[in-house]
Amino acid sequence: MAKITAKCKLLENVRTIVDNSRTHSVVCDLPEASGGQDTGPTALELAIMSLADCAATIFADVAKKSNIELANLEVIAEAEKAEDSPTLKGVKLKVKVSGKAREALLRAVWRRTEANCPVVAIFKNPIPVEAELEIETIE
Repeated sequence: MAKITAKCKLLENVRTIVDNSRTHSVVCDLPEASGGQDTGPTALELAIMSLADCAATIFADVAKKSNIELANLEVIAEAEKAEDSPTLKGVKLKVKVSGKAREALLRAVWRRTEANCPVVAIFKNPIPVEAELEIETIE
């Protein structure tokens, strides 16, 4: 089974750098109103960004494999979160697409995208998370 590894290191205050253990990294931070310096997206924003990106990437790939030429593709993920809650209440994806295909074919591409997008799957059917703490106390 393939492993995907992400590593996050605290830089200062609440700013972190997270990488994919290949060659890519992203700085995450909280907004100033939440005690950060707003130097990057929050982890929750990054999750929503990942959802939009995965939907767009898989849609484009399915269209390409179906010999459908896309003129434009934009996926907007809008998440609802109550001010007093750390979790999301729901997410709406808006897919704006134009291409050289009938509407029915583009809808079929979306159905295949939903069925095959791993990040959509995580949002629809959360996977279990197991945490293991390694603690070193310093005196």
